[in-house]
Amino acid sequence: MESRPAHDIELYTPEAFKILLEHEVNKSHRYGDSLTLIDVVVEADPADAQNQNRAEVFAIKALNIHLRQTDIPCKKANEFLILMPATAAPGARTACQRFKRLIIDSAEQDETPSFHVHVFIGMAMLLNEDRTISSSRLTEDAAKALQHARTHQLTSVVSFSDLPK
Repeated sequence: MESRPAHDIELYTPEAFKILLEHEVNKSHRYGDSLTLIDVVVEADPADAQNQNRAEVFAIKALNIHLRQTDIPCKKANEFLILMPATAAPGARTACQRFKRLIIDSAEQDETPSFHVHVFIGMAMLLNEDRTISSSRLTEDAAKALQHARTHQLTSVVSFSDLPK
């Protein structure tokens, strides 16, 4: 896996991310590549603005370490969206688990551990044989998977395809 140098991360704005998402969905439809959208929330416990900010800094550090050059990260309010082109379910799930472990390890190694970090991850895939899913549907599916993870306080990565129908 190709890692970025710690200073090289660029978190896209939600507006730019939406344009890139649309482009990648269209490209995936055209060339038949898999595409995964990951929706991540990092929460501090106890929750306050300072702890939440520190938890998000841990997430950004993990993005710096873990993302490939082709991955497209965005911060939207308290969520991180990560678009992983040419990535199917097994690779995406492994990447999510590593990303989550990096966040938790960073928090545990912090010199002033005054809070606990919870990481909830939902993901949705556009499989190479499915050319009907739109960028908005992919976003909705990832958000539903994330909401399921948060509602049920699941520590594992939740894929939209795993949700009960």
